[in-house]
Amino acid sequence: MQIDEKRELETSKPVDFSLKKLKSLEATGPEQARASRLGGVPERGAQRKKFLTRSVWLNNNKLKNIKNLDAFVDSILEFPEQLGWIDFSFNHISEIHDSILKYPALKIVYFHGNCIDSLDQVLKLRNLKVLKTVTFHGNPISNLTHYRSYIIAALPQV
Repeated sequence: MQIDEKRELETSKPVDFSLKKLKSLEATGPEQARASRLGGVPERGAQRKKFLTRSVWLNNNKLKNIKNLDAFVDSILEFPEQLGWIDFSFNHISEIHDSILKYPALKIVYFHGNCIDSLDQVLKLRNLKVLKTVTFHGNPISNLTHYRSYIIAALPQV
């Protein structure tokens, strides 16, 4: 990674795939990203010509799961292993797929407004050691007694 790319990676805007009516995560091209909401898209890397960002917005789609997250992220990010923030809010996700664990640099994950109804799904995020922020409000689990205490106990790093 070149010095300029590292600086850009740390300061760049998210790549926006929100409101695209996506039903599943498949490998895609960077050209599918939305530019209008953020006034453009992140810069591209020199080697792979993919986005130089640590943040991906996939909110307000029709995703039922996050299978193939790795293929999707690899197809759009120059340095996929640096993914630090991903927004899955307002989809139809009911299960947290293990593919999210391929991104140990994740600090922020939004799952609010989905269909997660099992607290066991939360446990899948335990191995994301630098995770600091995660949201689940608006999911069926948020209506369970002691939901908040469970999240804190299951994810003490949050």
